[in-house]
Amino acid sequence: MRGFKHIESRDQIFNGKYLKLEKLKINLPDGRRGEREVVRVEDAAAVIPVDKNGKVQLVRQYRHAIEKDILEVPAGLINKGETPEQTAVRECEEETGFRPQRLKRLLYYAHAEGYSSGFTTLFLGLDLIYTGKINPDSTELLERVSLPFEQLLKKVKQGEILDSKTILCVLLYERMRYDIET
Repeated sequence: MRGFKHIESRDQIFNGKYLKLEKLKINLPDGRRGEREVVRVEDAAAVIPVDKNGKVQLVRQYRHAIEKDILEVPAGLINKGETPEQTAVRECEEETGFRPQRLKRLLYYAHAEGYSSGFTTLFLGLDLIYTGKINPDSTELLERVSLPFEQLLKKVKQGEILDSKTILCVLLYERMRYDIET
């Protein structure tokens, strides 16, 4: 289906601070037409910061969209001129006070491909240095939580962690540890 023109027209119906909403008129390869609503957002980066004792530095915050208080890895939008690595380090320090000295890329994925343009890059953060430079965004109210990795893994497997980036980071790190140990 290369070369097939899928999008016939694109109308912006909302332009906010964080996101834009577009309505697309699309052509399907079988000749049918349809409409899609697409949320346009900036890409993001997230990091699972693990200290030398195997503790993970997380944040707990209330997420209005799902009306729940959740535990998650530090993450944020990639600023213009910033790399995903720079974002991961910046967000980790701003949200937890810990600055990873070493990053290992875990995954790059579309976080809601059915309706959103956003991609997220996940990292493992190692060799943490505590700087204490916690500086969340003005609209964030965060609580830093430190958990042993095994306890966090158990929370993921029991369905207590709802955030996809955190679930992916935990499962990828578990697999990485397993591969190293075997």
